[in-house]
Amino acid sequence: MVIIRENTDDLYRGIEWSWDSPEAAKLRKFLKDELKIELEDDTGIGIKPISKYKTQRITRFALRFAIENKRRSVTIMHKGNIMKYTEGAFREWAYEVALKEFRDYIVTEEEVNKLYGGKVPPGKLLVNDRIADNMFQQIITRPENYDVILAPNLNGDYISDAAGAS
Repeated sequence: MVIIRENTDDLYRGIEWSWDSPEAAKLRKFLKDELKIELEDDTGIGIKPISKYKTQRITRFALRFAIENKRRSVTIMHKGNIMKYTEGAFREWAYEVALKEFRDYIVTEEEVNKLYGGKVPPGKLLVNDRIADNMFQQIITRPENYDVILAPNLNGDYISDAAGAS
């Protein structure tokens, strides 16, 4: 199993402020005044940036790696059901690259189920996605179903630790 994580974006960029810093106070005020979001005065703040450019760059790397090394699948690991505009975007941008730039080499899980009776066509790389919570269960109960995992930074850190312990 190979885990490829985007390590220049996400929470590990370290954009955060202690609850008692002047910067956190400014951000809480801005959020309240401009966006009508109220946070308690004892709230630390972190920002989770995920960019289209960096997501697409790491996706290209993962897909090229998988194709060149004759891997079976690339699974996009995300928490897009909750973080729609960061990790949900990571998922969408990854699929966009797969479908537009690697179309001749890949097949999606949806296509496999709808068009190929649940079997990946010979010579095709399966591209699918899993929500992070489920991925942790899968890595323990069905590790043989996963080959290359593509993840944002924090998820990649977590899943690599879990995979190493399996």
